[in-house]
Amino acid sequence: MLTFIATDIFGADVPLPQPLSITINQEENVPADDLTVVFPLVYNLQELNRILVKDNDVIVFKGIVDEQQAISNKNGAFLKIIARSMAAVLLDNESKPVSYINPSVSVIFSRHLKPCGIESYKGDNLSCVGSFNVPKGSTNWQVLNSFCIKTFGNSPRIESDGTANFKGLARDRKIVFSNSNGINYISVTENNKRCNLISSVWVKTDEQGDYTTEIKNDGVADRSIKRERYIDATVNTDLYVADKMINNSLDSSYELTLMCLGCYLDIIGSKACVEDKHLGEITNLYVSGICYTINSNGEFTRVLLKKER
Repeated sequence: MLTFIATDIFGADVPLPQPLSITINQEENVPADDLTVVFPLVYNLQELNRILVKDNDVIVFKGIVDEQQAISNKNGAFLKIIARSMAAVLLDNESKPVSYINPSVSVIFSRHLKPCGIESYKGDNLSCVGSFNVPKGSTNWQVLNSFCIKTFGNSPRIESDGTANFKGLARDRKIVFSNSNGINYISVTENNKRCNLISSVWVKTDEQGDYTTEIKNDGVADRSIKRERYIDATVNTDLYVADKMINNSLDSSYELTLMCLGCYLDIIGSKACVEDKHLGEITNLYVSGICYTINSNGEFTRVLLKKER
């Protein structure tokens, strides 16, 4: 059973009643998870600052209150809270412009995360070799993300309990979705999004030249797809952008969506496979996102799976 504890602007803990409805969203490419929860109205409630959600003793959401609504209508009186996870504080705060030489994980944490309320981190205390510049206008999330891409080769993840994971989504766990041998589901939709695929990118590498360098997407060579793009690498654009465009198109071109009964708030990033009596066995997947909902119709988790690369 989920329990909810808020903290008001004076630092006092405020236990909240059992909710009438809950929605929690987690997506791999969205830095902050989001929570929308509706309670019976709590009278004389102070302005809220933070909210913590626990499943027994496990923290499944920790974040800041963005909106606090008191609602009165023909159905009764309600309190609605809209919140984002602790990554929101990094997104909302601009960093002081600074230049580093060989900054380490501990330096980035102490200067860009800890002042925003992030209390702990995971990841070896590696250093980003060479200069690392934080330009004017960069948010603390942009600093963290840029550092992790350069140092660890991937984007970071602010986990449900507020811990910063410099290594990003953990993919060392494997789960099976199956109605006979794993997590049960009531529906599965396999979606091949051909419209998202790029067949090739033409690149201009000489100021006086034309777009003569073609970067092909080998994954669509025999699928009768023609969808081309053009980039000018002579204007502050690296060649790797073409590969990134193609890889992004591949990542977004295939997904499976499962609707599961119950609560699955600890599976994002997990490796996965689906065993279905009609679709067969589908492997090399991972959990890209979840949407957990409780309402008058029951308790559900919608799970989004994508192909591993």
